[in-house]
Parts: sequence; C-alpha cells; structure tokens
Amino acid sequence: MLSLWRRHERKCPKRSKGRNWIKCQCPIWCDGDIDGKRVRQSMNTRDWARATRNLARIEDPAYGLRECAQPGCTELVARGRCPRHTRAISAAIESYHSAHQDASWGTRTSRKATLRNLEAFLVGRGTATVDQVDLEALNAFRSVRGIGARTWTKELGTLRHFFRFCLDNEWILRSWADKVQMPKNLKPADREPYEPNEVAKIIAACDAIGRSAYERLRARAMVLLLRYTALRISDVAALEKDRVRNGEIFVRTTKNGKPVRLPVHAALQAALDILPIPRGAGNDAQCRYFFWSGNGGTQAAIRDARRTLEAVYAASGVEGACSHRFRHTLATEILEMGGTFEEAADILGDTEAIVRKHYAKWSVGRQARISDLLARIWHAKKCGVQVQENQSDKVVDLVRFELTTSSMPWKRAPNCATGPRTCLLSIS
Repeated sequence: MLSLWRRHERKCPKRSKGRNWIKCQCPIWCDGDIDGKRVRQSMNTRDWARATRNLARIEDPAYGLRECAQPGCTELVARGRCPRHTRAISAAIESYHSAHQDASWGTRTSRKATLRNLEAFLVGRGTATVDQVDLEALNAFRSVRGIGARTWTKELGTLRHFFRFCLDNEWILRSWADKVQMPKNLKPADREPYEPNEVAKIIAACDAIGRSAYERLRARAMVLLLRYTALRISDVAALEKDRVRNGEIFVRTTKNGKPVRLPVHAALQAALDILPIPRGAGNDAQCRYFFWSGNGGTQAAIRDARRTLEAVYAASGVEGACSHRFRHTLATEILEMGGTFEEAADILGDTEAIVRKHYAKWSVGRQARISDLLARIWHAKKCGVQVQENQSDKVVDLVRFELTTSSMPWKRAPNCATGPRTCLLSIS
C-alpha cells in the first residue's frame, strides 16, 4: 500500500509541520510497499489529483488502459491498437510486396507505382498507419489522381487488393477501398482489326527501318508472328526455337493440360528460316531463342522488341497501329469463317467471356455469313410451307367439308330465322 506525501522544500514556510502537511505546493512523493517491495519515488508533479492518478498506475499497471481495438485481442493499451495490430503505411506496403513476389513483372511494377502514389498522398495528409485510412481519404486520393476512368479502375483494383491484405493481417477493421465506387458504363477500348492493305503496309515497312538487314529481318519475322499466331509481344520476344517444329508452332497449354498448336504459314516459316542469330548469343547451337540472346532479363528483350515494332508502325503510316490489333484481326477472321468463340479463345489464350467482350468485332465477313445463314433458313421454311399446303389440300379433297355450327340445324338457336321447324323438316 502506497501513501502520498509532500517533500517540503527548504523555502517552504510549512516545512516544520512535517510530511503530512499537504496544503502547500511542494513536490509530491509516494512511499510504501507493493508485493513486499519498498517503493519510494517522486510523482513528478505538484498537483494532488494528478499525483493520485499516477499513484493508481503504480499500484495497478492496468489502470486507465483498455483492450486493443482489434476484436479478440486482450492486450491492454492506452488507446487505439496494440503494436501487433498496428502497421505504418510504408511497412504495410513493404509487407504486401514481399507477400506477392510470385506475380508477374508487369503486375508488380503496376502495384508499386499505385501504392507509391498512395503512400506519398497519405504522408502528405499526416496519416501514419493504415488503420487511420478512411473512405474520405481514399476519395480525396481519387480526386488528385489525374488519370482516366479506365486507369483508375486498375488502380482501384490494386487498392482493394492491398487493403484486403491488411484486413487479413488484422491491421485494420474494415477495407474502405471496397466502398469506393467503381467507374460504371465503361466501354472497352476500341481496337479495330487491320484491313488487308494495312497489314501489307506494315509488312512492307519492315524493309524501311534499321541500318542493316539484321534489324529488318527480325522486324519482318516479328510482324508475321503477330499476324499469323496472334501471340503477345512478350511471347514473341522470348519465343524458343523448339516450339516450332514439323510445320506447327506450339502456342500454349490449355487449362486441361492439352497443348495448342497452330500451323505455320509459309511466309512465316520462310521468315524464321532466314532469321539471323541474336547478337551476343554466340553460335546457333547455343542460342535457344529466335530474338533473344538469353543474356540479361526478359524485360530487356521485350523492350527491344517493342521498340522495333514501334519503328515499323511509324514507318508504315497506318493510323493507330499497334501489336495488339493483330489479335483482334485474327479473332475476327476466325469468327468470319464460322469459328466458335471457344475456338477463338483457345487460339488467343483467353476465356470465351474475354473474346466476346473485346474481340467479337463486327465485320463485313460476319455480316455476309449471317445473311447467307438467314437466306438458307428462309428458303428451307418456304419449301416446308409449300409441302404442308399441298398436304392440307389433299385432306380437304378427301373430307370434302368441315362440320360447323351452320351445317348442324339442331345446334341453331330457337329464335333463329329458320327456327326449330326448319330443323324438324330437315330431320324428316
């Protein structure tokens, strides 16, 4: 049990009355025993009420504390959350990136950019921990981002994924990012398929770039791969030689584990046969790839391939030319020839829903096929109707007449002009 007393100063006029005199402004001390241990220390105050509260904290360490704000946590804190359930914004972002290292390079880069902008914004607002982020802060973050609705959709997806990660780790009570409204009525980016003359211009432009035949032959092979296989530019840049054999190119493996192979077009095969060895790859036997030497990272190879194709598109003069339009071109041709969405999805490596949403472009070929289909349906129905009419005529000839109310006198009303008498006469 501890007791408070004042330790009188030398200049205190009441010093002679002893430590029990408390009606002065001398420093307050405590003295006594706690669990058999002598305690004698200063209260660091001259105010009696504050000294009483400090004394209670010494006698009971849980005095004035409350449980952590995280449900289920029994750790006592002065306010808010315990250290286990509190994370600084920078620490939470670092933990998030460490936990998702298996994502692709492009996904990781996009996430880092989005969360870097979020961290800079929140630090500027004086927000220190993730549990302090609320809906108002996220809406304010959207207002300062000078990006379009489609880009914000991607960033909002990253934010939702990040705050769900924080929620799973019990650093926050709820994910306010789920409450942020997602942009609505967004139309897919309009990517029209190439016309045949535009493809011819792009292929011809391959001979107008670079300083030597090395760059031109590589550009021509890349363009023909995009044209006849609809591969993504990342797949083209790192395409291995053993994926092309026996007149077929291995595209990808479907979800059920079965390989998907496409026939190699004659022009594409000729371009691959004369393709020079990538610089820095040594001899042909040591190089496994068509366009990449194998040195460095794949991102550098993809960057070089993208720069080469951008030079080709600029030289072609085709408006809006890009690599992704080749995927739209091949998907449109597949659907024009009567291919199903499932077949187009297998070739492109996407789902049927994605093909329907982004690649099902209306074209003259599809219109002609649908018109021919309807014409054949109408012709078949017309022939069927004529046959049915001929059959009904034969039935009428055999039956000769059809019983109706007018031909049945006994069914006539009594007040009819002919009346029952006519019925009797007809019966007799």
